[in-house]
Amino acid sequence: MRRNGWFAAAVVAGVLSSSSAYAQVSFEVLHAPCWTGNDSQIAPGEDNGVMGEYRGAIDCYNKDFNGGAARTTLSIKAFQVWEYGTMFLYYDITGPWNSFIANTSSTNEKGGFFGGITVTVSPKRVAEKVMGGKEIKLPFLRDIEVKYEMEHVSKFGMLHYYGLQWSLDVPFMDFVTVTTVIREDPALAGVDLQLGGAWQKSFSLLTQDFIFAGFLQWGVFGEGAGLRSATGVLQGAPFFITQPQLLWDFGKVITFTPKKLLLGFEWQFTANRYLIPGKTENVLQGMVRWNI
Repeated sequence: MRRNGWFAAAVVAGVLSSSSAYAQVSFEVLHAPCWTGNDSQIAPGEDNGVMGEYRGAIDCYNKDFNGGAARTTLSIKAFQVWEYGTMFLYYDITGPWNSFIANTSSTNEKGGFFGGITVTVSPKRVAEKVMGGKEIKLPFLRDIEVKYEMEHVSKFGMLHYYGLQWSLDVPFMDFVTVTTVIREDPALAGVDLQLGGAWQKSFSLLTQDFIFAGFLQWGVFGEGAGLRSATGVLQGAPFFITQPQLLWDFGKVITFTPKKLLLGFEWQFTANRYLIPGKTENVLQGMVRWNI
């Protein structure tokens, strides 16, 4: 679907490593209208429920098993700090307002989901507790955490991620995090090394406040051959995904609580989407975020 826990978990770790412990729930609605694409742009033989790429379009999803080119997604997130780490949960719902009888290109647009649960443990915080509260300074780091994530995909089942999150000490940024994890997909032979990064920068122009945030992930080697029920036999391939966001603090403008209601855009670019060689996705979509 639209997003995955690589970005969200890294963002949460970065935010919480530089703030006091608290819990937060947020809702995001994203919409890709697909004004720049039409079915004539799909290469012959590719509209097979897996590819369906709108070549040259800048605001269209691929026409695939998740839905059509124009798509709405509701993302629900919740995170909580605990004494020695963090917990994060998120789920993306495709077509959240489509009814059972809606005329859609895919049944997945009637409530299809993608999401995950991540738990991290900070050896640094554990050691500080053992040492009676003495602070440990790490060169160039705010924190380092051991991470486990279970990721749920409506078409593929559950995937696993094991590894480390590194919260870098970058003074002029809200946060910068790097992830080094092993990706295990039971439907594919072997495992893959996955490298990633996430960032956020808050800034002001005149009286208006903005946030520039995003992430990137690189599946370095791909995974071996296997069987997927949705796509048949597949040889896992290296992939790359990035999702930068630019958000405006609209809540401040309407005298709502600052940083609670944000409007903006998210751009997603993916190479070898779903580990399928040659499958790219290029989507610009509008975005509304409500931080409760």
